[in-house]
Amino acid sequence: MTDKINKSISEVLPDFFSKNQVDEFQYIFNSSLESKSNTEVFQKENSLDFKVEAGLSYRSQIDLLVTFAENKLEREKFLSLLLYLGQASITNGEFSAAIDVNEKIINLTKDDRNMANLAANAHLLIGEIYSRQASWQNCLESINIAIGLFSSISDVKGIAKCENLLGTVYGDLGDIQKAVESFESALEKSNDELNYTQKGKIEINLGIVKSIKGLFDEALVYFKRALVNYQKVNDKKRIAEIHQNIGMVYFKKGDYKLALNEFDESLALGIETNYQQQIGIVYLSKASVYSSLNDYSLANAFADKSLEVSHKLNDKLTIADVYKIKGIIQKNVSNFLLAENYLLTSMRLNDEAGNQLNLAETYQELGLLYKQMDKITESKRYLNLAMKYFKEINSETDILTIQKLLGDF
Repeated sequence: MTDKINKSISEVLPDFFSKNQVDEFQYIFNSSLESKSNTEVFQKENSLDFKVEAGLSYRSQIDLLVTFAENKLEREKFLSLLLYLGQASITNGEFSAAIDVNEKIINLTKDDRNMANLAANAHLLIGEIYSRQASWQNCLESINIAIGLFSSISDVKGIAKCENLLGTVYGDLGDIQKAVESFESALEKSNDELNYTQKGKIEINLGIVKSIKGLFDEALVYFKRALVNYQKVNDKKRIAEIHQNIGMVYFKKGDYKLALNEFDESLALGIETNYQQQIGIVYLSKASVYSSLNDYSLANAFADKSLEVSHKLNDKLTIADVYKIKGIIQKNVSNFLLAENYLLTSMRLNDEAGNQLNLAETYQELGLLYKQMDKITESKRYLNLAMKYFKEINSETDILTIQKLLGDF
């Protein structure tokens, strides 16, 4: 296969088509490119050389393949291909394509009880996309439809997948208690020794909750347990997520060397699998580390790269976080006016997205900025706003930090 076809598509073609059919699709695709110039290929040599593709090439491949497959494959096999393409599109950051593919699955399986599982998974994947874009109402509607379909066929594991996603939504919205309840309910339904992947997903999320609360050792237990599960099935995308989360624990503990090692592991796997959202998140994490190491030039470079990826994906939560770290960088180089603008932008985006945790973290940074600017009233106001939320979720580490800051006035 030529390298012009996206890897996630080329590697799966032999699973669905005969060799002659694969060659036929290759010919169709090559013909579609004859009048086009070559796209820019991304380089691995340096982690900052990752190129964000425009998306048209990948999307055109999906369009051509769906049309080709619809005329070649039996219904069930065609639906299985669509489900795979929907998930692959999410990984590649092609959310519009993913939604279209999953909506096609939903339309093709409408009112067919024998296909309820496929339809439910399609709704769940659409819910996952909306969660990444902070479109909470659409997300919750999709999850609830999926729960109804899974319930109609008594698919307990399917319901567990829905509850796990619900937990991440509640976590993003700052309701940590509801998040924990959803994760624990999902874990109970997935209590199967061989169900490595689903248990691993839930353990990752429970680890994130522990990390938010400052319970770092407990968080590491969950992450390392999940890592073992995903290594059993060699799921490189999830392994990348776990290395990122372990790195964040080390970062919060102030062990920057170990944090960078974990982030580099995550980034390498993210690039290998073209997991674009993960790549954007790791760039942001590396920016945070280099800012803490006072290497503001490198920190800013990684922040800008994260912003580039996140804008392409419309990943609103990461975009808000990038502005926060850019604000911290500018504060540390005494460019207070630009720092204020970045932090207020982060605050606005987090408020619009309903992300209470990130909003509280931005309040804290604004409190630090205004303290440095001798705007004491404003500093106290934002620190107290942050304190209010951290008390709600019982984050002892953050509470103690803000108490100390307020005590210094």
